Amino acid sequence: MSASRTVGMVVFGLVVLLCIFVPILSPYAPDEFVAQAFQPPSPAHLFGTDAVGRDLFVRTWAGGRVNLVAAAIVTGFSLIVGTTLGTLAGSSKQRWLDGLIMRIVDAVIAFPLVILILALVVVIGTDTAWGPAPAGLVASMAALMSVMWAGYARMARGQSLAMRDSDFILATRVSGLSNGRIVLRHIAPGVGRITLALAVSDIILVVVILSSLPFLGAGVQPPAPEWGSIMYEGRGYLRNAWWITLLPGAVVAITGLALSFVADSLLDARSKK
Repeated sequence: MSASRTVGMVVFGLVVLLCIFVPILSPYAPDEFVAQAFQPPSPAHLFGTDAVGRDLFVRTWAGGRVNLVAAAIVTGFSLIVGTTLGTLAGSSKQRWLDGLIMRIVDAVIAFPLVILILALVVVIGTDTAWGPAPAGLVASMAALMSVMWAGYARMARGQSLAMRDSDFILATRVSGLSNGRIVLRHIAPGVGRITLALAVSDIILVVVILSSLPFLGAGVQPPAPEWGSIMYEGRGYLRNAWWITLLPGAVVAITGLALSFVADSLLDARSKK
């Protein structure tokens, strides 16, 4: 295991542990008014307080739960659906099936993501909460899942086409293996390694997109804690209360850097094989 992957996994693991345990162990609830507003970072409130006196340290890590769980669900769905369809298109002997899947992929990729998200927010409603998911989150996740799978499908198809004509696949055909077994045993695992590395890097992409949606009037709605909504609430106080936006933003940046280390090391390991 490379040093960059180790560092990335350790840092990301620490972020996940903080998201899990800080809201549980803290004496403050994420939405509790605990002190005067605009208190700077101090030993009592490590990230300071926001415009209404809530503890930003607790809200930041509670919001991380929302972002990371949503990113894992969106990325996992996109990875499974996109890799399956792309591998099917690239390894199939039916040209009409390949053409049908890829035309759908092209149409999905061509549709503007931001417009789709805003349209779904209007349809589902920003005030609609689904189970434990805060209002606005389900619409954003649905929009992302409906688009992001296409990128995995295109990459999986390209890898499948390259592997389908390789020498070791031709050897397996000569040995008598059926096309289905060749796909399941040889092509799908090879394609999955590539798309998995993409999925690791896409987790932080989803986090960044979710964090940017409150600035467009979409995404998770207050008072629910979420990295983007916290930073959005602090946008008007950058001079006097910089910590409201800067510290959660630093957590997002550190998380993204850790995941990029892991994704780059996975791609490097794959390219050396």
